[in-house]
Amino acid sequence: MTHPSRKIWRDGEFIQWEQATVHVLSQSLQRGTLAFDYMSVHQTSRGLAVFRLRDHVARLVTSCEITGLELGYSAEELIDACIATVLENPGARFVKISALVPSVEVELVPQDPRVSVLIAAYDVMADVVEPHLRAGHRPLHEAPLVSLKVERHFSNRREDIIPPQAKVAANYTSPMMAKLRARAEGYDDVLLLNEQHLVAEAPTSNIFIVNASGALLTPPSDKVLLGITRDSIMELARAEGLECTEQNITEADLHVATEAFLTNTSVGVWPVIRIDETRYSGGQAGLVTVRLRDRHRAICRGNDPEFDHWLYYVGE
Repeated sequence: MTHPSRKIWRDGEFIQWEQATVHVLSQSLQRGTLAFDYMSVHQTSRGLAVFRLRDHVARLVTSCEITGLELGYSAEELIDACIATVLENPGARFVKISALVPSVEVELVPQDPRVSVLIAAYDVMADVVEPHLRAGHRPLHEAPLVSLKVERHFSNRREDIIPPQAKVAANYTSPMMAKLRARAEGYDDVLLLNEQHLVAEAPTSNIFIVNASGALLTPPSDKVLLGITRDSIMELARAEGLECTEQNITEADLHVATEAFLTNTSVGVWPVIRIDETRYSGGQAGLVTVRLRDRHRAICRGNDPEFDHWLYYVGE
């Protein structure tokens, strides 16, 4: 794919989209040691804004610390680089920042541990999905209302291997395999369990359910990726006067829940209408789900003064 108008920030300079490559034998490509984060860009009445930019950069720093990747940049330098990349790429709707070891290596522990940082600001549909369609590749699997299959054979990212709090490439291979199996059975996505067979998360999303009392439940933070949208929805729920609790969730809890939804950067709040054979809200988004989804959208548009501090305005 060639994108003459898109520029990638790489270690302090902008390069063309197609130049943002690494060697096939690079340590991160061969071993999966690439930490990354992904954030959304929104058009507001005050101009462009990145949702919770500081929190996303802080999470990248944490992922690098967990995996031993030594960043050569401070958090503030990375924030400035993200903003510069957004300004360099008009029409960008998302920002992905990646930290990787580009050197060609033989051993697991690299001889040259230098970490390179790359930042892309782009429009997912125009820059990625549509070129695939023009090339004759399969359409993007999109579902405004999602169905989930519970994965019972393979557990979620295990704490004794790579902590789920680390957003690194190696943590996504097993979930990808599980999602492929779920898709083959007609589901949109997969719901992963942890080693204790308790509900954990979806491959790229956190899970919430609403119980019979109207309270929100989500798995404990020490068992899942610390989603920025997850954290936002928990705070929004409390601002809306809704009880929201982190606790262990069993499969039995899924069957008696009245609503369920996923949260992630790409979609925000994603209504779940089915988990295995359990269906929710008559095949529609539930009332609590819609309430939180709409409030989150209003914040992203810059229309909610109470949570305007979550928006990092570009160019101000």
